[in-house]
Amino acid sequence: MKKNVMITVNSVQEHPDKEADVFNFVTEGVYYKEGDNYYITYNESDLTGMEGTTTTLKIEPDSVTLIRSGNVSSLMVFQKGRKHTSEYSTEYGTFEVGVTAQKVSVNMDDSGGSIDVEYFIEVNNQLTSFTTLNVKVQ
Repeated sequence: MKKNVMITVNSVQEHPDKEADVFNFVTEGVYYKEGDNYYITYNESDLTGMEGTTTTLKIEPDSVTLIRSGNVSSLMVFQKGRKHTSEYSTEYGTFEVGVTAQKVSVNMDDSGGSIDVEYFIEVNNQLTSFTTLNVKVQ
C-alpha cells in the first residue's frame, strides 16, 4: 500500500517568554505502510521555514518518530512519558534537542487517519516550548 494523500498539519508552539508560533497548512504527500507501521512523507515549504527539507513521520501504535532530512536534519521520538534526546542540525548549527511527550494519540488505518502529539522541547537542556501537533491524512 502506497498512495498520494492530502496532509493537514496544525501545530502550536507555546514559549515561556514570547508569543506562540502557529503553523497550519495543507500539503500533498505520500502515505504508506511497512510491516505494522504507517509512514507519512511530505516536503516542507518556505511557510515552515524549512524549504528543501523532507519530513517523514513513522507511526507506531505507541510512538511517533519525526525524521527530517535536507536543509534541516533531525530525528525526534515521541513516546508518552519518556524523554528522547537527539541532534537537530540547521544551517545555523547543530543543537541537542530533548523531547518529552505528554500525549501520543494514534488513529491510523489503511485509508488514513490522524495523530495527536503534545510535547515539551528542550534545547541544550533548557525548556524552550510546549508543542501541540495534529496531523491528518486523507
